[in-house]
Amino acid sequence: MVGSVRTKERCRKCGGKFEGEPLCCPFCLTTPKRYFVDFSWPSQGRIKLYSDQQGFPLDSWERASRLLNAIRYEVDQGKFDPREYVSQGHLSLMFANYAREWLQRRELEYERGHIVKSYLIEMRDYVRRYYLPFFAKFNIRDIREGHIEDFRNWLPPHLSAKTIHNILGILHKLFKDAFRRKDILVLPEFPKVEKGDPVTRWISEEEQRLVLAQMDDPVRRAFYLFLMKQGCRPGEARALKWENLDLKNGYVTIAASFNINEFKPYTKERDVRYLPLHPEVWKVLLSLPRQLSGWVFTLNGKPLTQWTASDYWRRAARKAKIRVCCYQGTRHSLASQAINRGVSERKIGDMLGHKTLTSTRRYAKLHADSLKEVWGEELHQQENGRVPKPSPRSRDRKKRP
Repeated sequence: MVGSVRTKERCRKCGGKFEGEPLCCPFCLTTPKRYFVDFSWPSQGRIKLYSDQQGFPLDSWERASRLLNAIRYEVDQGKFDPREYVSQGHLSLMFANYAREWLQRRELEYERGHIVKSYLIEMRDYVRRYYLPFFAKFNIRDIREGHIEDFRNWLPPHLSAKTIHNILGILHKLFKDAFRRKDILVLPEFPKVEKGDPVTRWISEEEQRLVLAQMDDPVRRAFYLFLMKQGCRPGEARALKWENLDLKNGYVTIAASFNINEFKPYTKERDVRYLPLHPEVWKVLLSLPRQLSGWVFTLNGKPLTQWTASDYWRRAARKAKIRVCCYQGTRHSLASQAINRGVSERKIGDMLGHKTLTSTRRYAKLHADSLKEVWGEELHQQENGRVPKPSPRSRDRKKRP
């Protein structure tokens, strides 16, 4: 058997090749950080080993040399079996294989209710569309900060900063899981992506009335009125049952949700909120027919689907000539309307089910008109047709010769 210790790296200072034993740059005297054992074997062809039998990377000349000498000894004794070195453990560390196993573990988490379906779908999509095309041939232990940065720059330029932030976030989750399980020894640092504040659109109560006026179905009109006044998520309203309503005292319990079209006995924040019913909502709910299924907002006896909820709003908003999606026209709008009435962010956050004020500030945007107070009395006088008098100093300047 002919074998040697090699490296794919070049000198970090001059870019030259590493030479000699041990490998080093003859000019800068630098040494590589990663090595591999290169040898050939009948029926197996050329074999390259980047880690030892325990799976540790060959990060020093000594470790790589020990591995090569061990292989040579087994060859001399007639005991060498390349399958013990090119093991399934090594193959499982190839990124393509590791990512698939990682997804399988996430699917088990989904089955046990630890993660929601939409998150699992997003992970599957990112693995298929982005991670595998770029990292498939990498050993996960060989991936470093530079590879992550190259991956970020490789992503399609049309992707928004938020999407890129999400793609890198789930990839970071994969590597953190691998580090926690000791499958990798070094957790690479990920580049930060500034996604900025999202543009939050909202509409006034008058505009909400215009959208509701375009709806003929009383159940779905009640559904959107509920969203407008109670501020819950559409999935939480779709999961509402009559047993969650106290119509005698005017309260509602938000304790479940739909993720896409799958019922979950908990909310996004896994909290339980007890909210007072808005008088208008209270009155409408008393007039709704009750289905044997127990759901409050139904279509043919079944709870509204995600597509039905969004499509019916979209068509009604289009008729009202208001370009806003359901989430913006209901939940976002309630928060923004309340903040403009002077309601505290804490109370708004309690209504919306936010655990931190940061989330509330993202949704509850101040109306631009409130900023006119910065200009003070001058603007007030101009809006009433009065021009402010010049200051005494300016009058004195005009009298001077």
